[in-house]
Amino acid sequence: MTYRHRGTDSQGNKFTQEIINQAWTTACEKMHDHDLIEHALKFFSDKFEEDTYCLDDYGHIISKDEYGLESKHGWEIDHIHPVTRKESYSQGADAIDSAQNLRALHWESNKRKGRQDPQTYELEWEWLILNKAA
Repeated sequence: MTYRHRGTDSQGNKFTQEIINQAWTTACEKMHDHDLIEHALKFFSDKFEEDTYCLDDYGHIISKDEYGLESKHGWEIDHIHPVTRKESYSQGADAIDSAQNLRALHWESNKRKGRQDPQTYELEWEWLILNKAA
């Protein structure tokens, strides 16, 4: 098996600027439905309005200018359905790099998610959010 860096497409290539922009736009659109948006708005409302910052799926604040950086608000593009399991992707293995399977994700979350089973990571995060809210 060939090693593929995090934040690359299924072939190990860098994502195009079009895909990067699309992942950013989707994250910014989805953040308004996130459980942690009210808390984030207290500190970053002006930055959200400027389209400089947004929330990823796990509620981490990411900065548009920090794509590809391992920084406080750095982010990468993540495959929701893992590349390692592309044969089981419901849209077909050829669609593993499609926009429907990609999202903006804080680099640390992507790194941790990659170290364990993605479904386990998702469930652990959901448990954490539910117990914070309780």
